[in-house]
Amino acid sequence: MFPGLASMTPNFIFLASTLLAGLLASSVALSESLTAQVVYPFDLPSRIEATINVDTKQTTPVKEMLFGLNCNWPEGDYGKVGYNHSKAQELILGFNPSSLRFPHGVWSNFYDYESDGRRMTDNYETLYDTAVRDHPDLKYGIDGLERLHDRLGFDVLFTWNVNYDNAEKGARRLVDTQQRGFNVKWIELGNEIFWKTQRSEAVRTVEKYIEVSKGHAAAIREISPSVKISVPVQWRKAETDHWNAVLKNEDFFDAVTVHKYIHGKSNREGAAELLRAGRDFIEMADTMEKVFPGRPLWISEWAVDCGENAISALAMANVYLTLVEYQDRFEIADFFQMNAGHPLLQYDKKSETYTRTSFGAVYEIIRGVFEQSHLCESQIESPIIADGVEAVSALAVLKKGELIVIAINQTPKHVPLDLTMNGSISQRPLVHHALAFDDVNQWKMFEMDESVMQPQAGGLKNDRPTNQIILPPLSINRISINQTYESVH
Repeated sequence: MFPGLASMTPNFIFLASTLLAGLLASSVALSESLTAQVVYPFDLPSRIEATINVDTKQTTPVKEMLFGLNCNWPEGDYGKVGYNHSKAQELILGFNPSSLRFPHGVWSNFYDYESDGRRMTDNYETLYDTAVRDHPDLKYGIDGLERLHDRLGFDVLFTWNVNYDNAEKGARRLVDTQQRGFNVKWIELGNEIFWKTQRSEAVRTVEKYIEVSKGHAAAIREISPSVKISVPVQWRKAETDHWNAVLKNEDFFDAVTVHKYIHGKSNREGAAELLRAGRDFIEMADTMEKVFPGRPLWISEWAVDCGENAISALAMANVYLTLVEYQDRFEIADFFQMNAGHPLLQYDKKSETYTRTSFGAVYEIIRGVFEQSHLCESQIESPIIADGVEAVSALAVLKKGELIVIAINQTPKHVPLDLTMNGSISQRPLVHHALAFDDVNQWKMFEMDESVMQPQAGGLKNDRPTNQIILPPLSINRISINQTYESVH
């Protein structure tokens, strides 16, 4: 027995053993992921062709709240000052995000706006006790976030602390946040409190949570009636979960929040699961509509991966296309996260330099296509290579006089893509760039000033040069035509 173990409480021993088991399991999983190899999971026809039919007369503005981010500032890299850190300021200024979530993740359940740190005021036992109590000097950096917001003007999804703040304190926080210059439009009442490990004594049961949250909602609306309020709900067993069953009968909230992660193994089965990720998001949205009809869906955390490989990057891009195509079902989406978890960038503390990951490359492409654009009505004609998986997925937008098609080739084959606009095959000159992977296990890293896409040449048809679009294997493609089109907004 380790020294002093006999004097420890049973609960402490249980929590410690749980953490140790989790660390061991994570170590095994990490070791396996570093050695495991993804295998392309589907049998393919010898030749694959696709066509996208675009109607530039029918367009809809793309919701920019679908491209939000969670940001974590690991104290080992950035100290304990969060957004106040000079590197955090530098990074956000360079990134210029359209929206952020604040605070991020589980720590929002312990956020004290008055100290800009973490706190607990009861003896409710969770796996996060030590991280809260042992770091009283840690800051989230609301002053730094305010400075960034003053310069960049991004939107913010705020997550409220209903674990330890009463409604009166929540009201003071709202006033303080508004006085800092934030236009508060969206507030989540807690983070994943359907899990018992993320609660407090005040919200120990769903009934107590409802009582506390109703008070917060009333206080918020008394100050700002237009603020939209969301509650966290369970999606895994959405139709039978007790938390959902009780909450669905309440009317004090406007929307529901889910956190959607798909973590596949780095093997054939994991690759198949990831390539179906877009379908899974739609099925989740359909289910949540059944349980909470008429309530908009906020996905304030999401990520998909089966290791650091091309399949994970393609799946991330495909989920973004799903969120945009079905934006009538999704109101907010925040990727988890910019600089930890599934990082868009990696920070080398020794050299104080950043590099972009393949996730970061995908995110740059997605933002470049969809932000400040109008989505065109379009249909993709592509072979179905497996249940819920098309060989090619694609959407088209109008942006500043350009027609832009973003197309994802989810196969390890070259795929010809025909572009039809308003009923006619396009013969206009186009510009084609692609982020392409050499094989399914490739994971690319990029310097901060390096282009993540490469120019692509046209193809041949009947042995003659043509404007035909050829999608490289395992690729994310941006095809643009520089000409203004009339559109109906």
